[in-house]
Amino acid sequence: MSPTAWKEGLLSRLNIKLDIENPRIEVPHDASQAHIIERLILHDKIIQLANSIVEFGGLMPGERIIVYKQKNQYIVLEGNRRVTACQLLLNPKLIPVKYKRSIKSAPPLVKEALKKIKVDIAPAREDSESVITKRHTEVGIIKWNTSAKMRRASRLLDAGYDLEQIAEKLGASKANIRKAIREYRLFRYVIDIGGWSDSELDILTDQTLKTNPYTRFFTLTGVKERLGLSFDENDHVVTTLDVSLFNQYMRHIARSFLIPIPGSPKPKPSANTRSTPDEVFAVFEPVAGGNESRPLYPKSASNTSTPQSAQQSERLSTGTAGRSRPKAAKASVFFENLVCSIGDERCIALTNEITKVDVTNMPIAASMLLRGIFESSLEYQIRSRKKYRDLCEYIKANNDGIAKTPYVACCVK
Repeated sequence: MSPTAWKEGLLSRLNIKLDIENPRIEVPHDASQAHIIERLILHDKIIQLANSIVEFGGLMPGERIIVYKQKNQYIVLEGNRRVTACQLLLNPKLIPVKYKRSIKSAPPLVKEALKKIKVDIAPAREDSESVITKRHTEVGIIKWNTSAKMRRASRLLDAGYDLEQIAEKLGASKANIRKAIREYRLFRYVIDIGGWSDSELDILTDQTLKTNPYTRFFTLTGVKERLGLSFDENDHVVTTLDVSLFNQYMRHIARSFLIPIPGSPKPKPSANTRSTPDEVFAVFEPVAGGNESRPLYPKSASNTSTPQSAQQSERLSTGTAGRSRPKAAKASVFFENLVCSIGDERCIALTNEITKVDVTNMPIAASMLLRGIFESSLEYQIRSRKKYRDLCEYIKANNDGIAKTPYVACCVK
């Protein structure tokens, strides 16, 4: 496309829509503008940018925005952070409640300077690809992280480009492009299958999340064979296993490498790049005919392949609970004999940790674990009664509701 096909325009920032396909963030395909704003604030330093704009008295000269027109709406292709910051300054009602005190109020002269913005209007989204790629490999523009690059390559493939075209646009080899696309498909797959709590989903959609330990695991010997894993002609994930069983495996792998064990003194995932397939699979037990799994966490988050007890080790290796005569149980000093009898992974993980904590030498950690069990158990009960949404709505309607004990009773009746 000839550069002459591009146009210049002067648009109101409040009438420009943020890009749902922005590679910086992971959002649902039907995400609202408010959701996109919140994700950008959370992960892309929008508050700092907005405050710097107020301090400078507007945007620095030369910061042009790239947009394209889609169904009578202008969509930002380059400059989502700047447009978001300006929209929040122009209309404070767009700022999520929890961030309102963090963003400075823009004086009238600054607001006037921000109302209209000069933009470069691309004929179509694909015509901007080479320009945007160059900008994000130059010094001065915040570079895309690995997840963003994987996400962008995958979306170009879905848009109809072949590997050779994508490689040319992104300045990479076809082999590296295919690798990036498949890694993103594996990552996106576990998000889409669900089964995550709100806090876990926040971790998985955090653009700073390091996904390499997770994606690397699938390259290890025997992993793809065990999962019956392959990719179709468009590099989407396929399996020869029962889908329910495969989803349990995938959720367990993602939880092992990406989700920190809650309640531990220094939260981190139970597996890392040194973990072997045998170690990861040895602490996993699928549930027949179900969508949930019961991971049997190692002794600590520092990755040890030893199961949490000799009884579990024997059951995992032989399929039985053992034939030796049971010994008499000893009285607990601090929950050493605690057993989790519900199928909630957070409660299981916390239970496993609290049975091993040294309450004498680690009283603070023990207290945090105990509190974590109480909170997770309460949340499990609320969710099992399908009252979690009621709880959230009650708290939103009563900003000080957390300090009022009746809200708990209101939500669990």
